[in-house]
Amino acid sequence: MEDSWHQLKPKTGFTVRVNGRISDLSWQTLTQLYQPIMGPSAVGLFSALFWLPSPGTYQRHTTLLAVLGLDLEHFYDARIRLEATGLLTTKVTTQDELTGFVYELHAPLAPAAFFKDDLLSVQLLGVVGEEMYQQLVTTNVPRLATMPNEKDITKNFLEVFHVDGQELNELPAAITTGRQRLTEATPTPVLSTDTEPGFDFKLLGEILEHSFIDTRAVQANRQLLLTEHVTYGLDEVTMARYVGEATDLATNKFDTETFKRIVAQHFGQPRRTTVPITDKSKPVESTIGTTTSAEQALIKVATTTAPAVFLQAIKQKNGGFVTDGEQRIVRDLVSRQLFSEAVLNLMIYHVLVDEDKPTLNKNLLDTIANDWSKAKVDTPQLAIQKIRERQRAASQPRKSRNRQPTVKETLPDWAKKPAAAATTSTAKLSTEQQQRLQERIAKLKENRESGKED
Repeated sequence: MEDSWHQLKPKTGFTVRVNGRISDLSWQTLTQLYQPIMGPSAVGLFSALFWLPSPGTYQRHTTLLAVLGLDLEHFYDARIRLEATGLLTTKVTTQDELTGFVYELHAPLAPAAFFKDDLLSVQLLGVVGEEMYQQLVTTNVPRLATMPNEKDITKNFLEVFHVDGQELNELPAAITTGRQRLTEATPTPVLSTDTEPGFDFKLLGEILEHSFIDTRAVQANRQLLLTEHVTYGLDEVTMARYVGEATDLATNKFDTETFKRIVAQHFGQPRRTTVPITDKSKPVESTIGTTTSAEQALIKVATTTAPAVFLQAIKQKNGGFVTDGEQRIVRDLVSRQLFSEAVLNLMIYHVLVDEDKPTLNKNLLDTIANDWSKAKVDTPQLAIQKIRERQRAASQPRKSRNRQPTVKETLPDWAKKPAAAATTSTAKLSTEQQQRLQERIAKLKENRESGKED
C-alpha cells in the first residue's frame, strides 16, 4: 500500500497498542521537549490514541477525526511526525481485501536520553533557540547539589542481601529464559537517517590526524556528524574546522553541545555562496517532455546542494537573508521525508524565483507540497514539469465569478431621431386634418396682424 494520506479513508479501521509504560514524566517530556518539534496536532494524536476507549478493538478513523477536529490530510501529517520522532510505529494489515492499520505507541525518551539523541536535540535547538534549549536542559535534567558537610553512607546490595555466589556464576534457567524473551521483543524504534550520507569519514579522520583532536572521541559521535552533514550540507573540511572549535584545548575533549551551537551560529552568519543559481531574469521554460540547458543546470545544482544552503544562496543573490522562520519551514519539509533534496530545492526555487516571493510562505509551500505529493513527484524532472503546469495555469486569464454581465443599452426609436419625429407625426395626418391645421394657422396670423394695426 502506498504511504500517502490519499490512501486513507474515514471508514478505514485501526487498532492501538501501547509498547512500554507511559508515566507522568512521559507526558511532561512529550509536552516540553517533543511538542516544539512535532507541533500540537501530533501531541494531540498521541494523547487521543492512548486514551481512546477500548484501544485493542477495531475502530474507524472517523472516531479519531471527530475527537481531534482534523481532516485526513492533517491527521496524516500528525501521524508521520509521531513516526519520525520514534513515538509511533504504523503497520498495515490486509484481510478479505479490507485494509486496516495497527498504531503502536512508544513511550517518550527520558529527558537525559532525549538530549543525548543527536537528531532530536539538534531539531529542538533549531526550533527553540539556544537560550530556551539550555533552560529546558536545566529544568528536565536537574542536578542535585551536594553540601560539603555531607557524607555518603548508603549501603550497597550485597551489604544488605545475601546472594549465593554459585547462582551468580550459573544463572537459573528462569532468568536466562526471561532475558531471551526480552531480547526477542520488538525494540523501540531508533531514529536514523535513511538518506545516503555521501560523507567521507576517512577523509575527515585524515584531516583530524594532523591536529590535536582525539579522533576516537569524534568517531564515537559519528551519528551527530552525519546528522549535521545532512541538515546543513557540511563538507569534510568545514566539519573538521567546527570539530576543532568544539574541542577543549586543555583536555582534548569534544563537546557535542558546543559543536551543535557552533554549526547553527556559522550557518546564520552572512557569507558569499558558491552555489550557481539561475538568474531569475531568465525564466526556466521549455517545451513539454524536454529540458533546456538552464533547467539541466538548475537540476544539477538542486541535486548536489543541501536545502538550507540552496535557500541561502537564493536569498543572498537577491540581497536578502534567511530568517529563522524560513529555516524552520525548510527543516519541517525535510523532516516529512516526502521528497528528495533536489525536489525540495526546486520547490524553494519556484516560490522565491519564479513567483518572486521575498520570503518562503508556509501555507503556499504546504499547498505545493500537497499537490506534488498527490502527483507522486519524486524526481527533479517531474518537479520541473509541475512548475510548468503551474506557470501555464497562472498565465491564463482568470474569469471572475462576480463579474456582472455587460448591459447594452438600446435607445427607443423615438429617442434616436428626435428631429424626424415631428415630420413623421405630421405625415400621419389626413388631408382634411392638414387643411384644418393650415386654416387655423392662417387665422392666427390674421388676428395677430389685425391686433398690431389697432
